[in-house]
Amino acid sequence: MMKERTELTTLALSGLLDFWLGKCSGGTPPVSSTIAPADLRPWKDNIVIFEVIGDDDFVYSYYGKALAEAWGHSRLGHTLDALPDEQRAILAAEYEAVLRERLPVARVYTGNFDGSRRTFERLVLPLSSDGATVDKLLVAAYELTGAAAATPNAEPRVVEGAAPAAAPADTAAPPAGDAAASTSTDTAPAPAATQTSGAPA
Repeated sequence: MMKERTELTTLALSGLLDFWLGKCSGGTPPVSSTIAPADLRPWKDNIVIFEVIGDDDFVYSYYGKALAEAWGHSRLGHTLDALPDEQRAILAAEYEAVLRERLPVARVYTGNFDGSRRTFERLVLPLSSDGATVDKLLVAAYELTGAAAATPNAEPRVVEGAAPAAAPADTAAPPAGDAAASTSTDTAPAPAATQTSGAPA
């Protein structure tokens, strides 16, 4: 582990990050087969899961109910290509950073949703089918209200203290697997998160 990790504003996101850390093994992100759909029940309405196709194609394989309501519809089965150019550029850079660094990234942003200005805190978590390659992203987003919603937009940040604990050198890698998808759920800075419209994830 790194030093004491950054506290997230949203308790639900803090709990999800702790869950993710508990699933990490051998200094690598969690193997998706170790995560059952029931494990994600506390966050199921506020998460999306991406399948990573190739080097930079992100396909929505699960879209939570609360996020579908915030956006107006589910993007299940779609890719980032269907998003407005500004939002696509921000999210693609953010997700590519998570693939590259294999670490959680958090961000707070404010957007325009059907004429209403709303602020969300987001957390992006890497997952792996084979224990080596990050090929899934679990993204959670929760709306901030009151004083918390006054937080200005910020660039994505690696969550301090959220590196998977390294295993001893002779520890074998965990077995391959793929169950998280069955929920049919900074180092390099991304563009500044100042999008004015778009979905939470």
